[in-house]
Amino acid sequence: MAGEGRGFRLRKDRREPMAKAVLFDCDGVLLDSEYQYLDSVSRYLRTLGREAGIEELAYLVGTDIRRITEQLKKDYHLEGYGTEELIRGQRALFYKEFYGEGKLSPMEGLVAFLDRLRAAGIRMAVASSSPQEYVDYVLGQLKIGEYFEFALGRENVQRAKPAPDLYLEAMRRLKILPHEAVVIEDSQNGVAAGLASGAYVIAYKGSVVRQDTSGAHRTVFSFQEIGVEELKKDL
Repeated sequence: MAGEGRGFRLRKDRREPMAKAVLFDCDGVLLDSEYQYLDSVSRYLRTLGREAGIEELAYLVGTDIRRITEQLKKDYHLEGYGTEELIRGQRALFYKEFYGEGKLSPMEGLVAFLDRLRAAGIRMAVASSSPQEYVDYVLGQLKIGEYFEFALGRENVQRAKPAPDLYLEAMRRLKILPHEAVVIEDSQNGVAAGLASGAYVIAYKGSVVRQDTSGAHRTVFSFQEIGVEELKKDL
């Protein structure tokens, strides 16, 4: 929802990146899973007598499912339902499709981009508001886990995006400063988290589900648009 990043200081400037590491979101960046999730939310709401299309629900993505569910309760007048009950209902539909469809596919151009980053000596990690088990499953199915030094799921920090905690924890583990990190995000909440962490933020628009990411330092529609040497030039 517009304004989800309020309460967190968004440190945006016009500087160029100085990348020692690139930090990736998971859903909508590594794979295009957000359409599936929002479709499952839409269908679940229908069972509760509520109508909402995928585009109407796009503002929800980029944070953890508990925060999403609390927002759904407010926006669709579901206060009579328990949060855990609503979470179980959403997950039942999403997991049935997501885990049942077989092999997952990475975003177009992602693997080639990871190869270029590795060849250039730029470190990589994943920081996602999704559960750790889910993130690990995705990396395994996409066969890209070897590229990343680690992957952080929601359980690793106190606050989910749009708070900067996940990215700050990733920087702490990598022993780098915020201005040495580049964050790649696709959601409004994720961009807000990256900016609040002090990183250089690239908004990636390769997902079917598009959001307002106008706060990012730069916007790209494919990984081919991101020049690795450009990321390193100010080191």
